[in-house]
Amino acid sequence: MKNKILIISIVILLIIVAMLLKVSRSMNSNEITLPQGKIDINAVCEGALAYMTFPDAQSSDAFVAECKEGKHPDVIEKYKKDMNLGDAALI
Repeated sequence: MKNKILIISIVILLIIVAMLLKVSRSMNSNEITLPQGKIDINAVCEGALAYMTFPDAQSSDAFVAECKEGKHPDVIEKYKKDMNLGDAALI
């Protein structure tokens, strides 16, 4: 009877140790990395039209062209902020 209790105790102890090792390894592998990549300037500038209004199509086309030239950096910064890209993303 004592041997049976001893064996059960050892098995339970081994299970607990294995679980602790698994948790320890999973905690080490969950490192946070910043997103990296290249931003599609066409999609960003054209997407900005969704929250803006223009009197005519020529004005909106001019805005998109200026945005692509870099004359509206606020559009890029808003996109980076909305997508949680930080400074790591390139154009």
